[in-house]
Amino acid sequence: MNKTTKITLLIIAGLLVFNGLINISDNGGVLAYDIASILSGIGFIVVALSKKA
Repeated sequence: MNKTTKITLLIIAGLLVFNGLINISDNGGVLAYDIASILSGIGFIVVALSKKA
């Protein structure tokens, strides 16, 4: 995986995790959407870091 793709995946992952955490703090509750967003972000991080450059 080239460097641009890896950086793009990490940016998307960061935004997904950030989105989930901000929604939890904004609503005051944990919704299925928030959990899905955080887990998707973690998945993107794992994929980006597991692929060889």
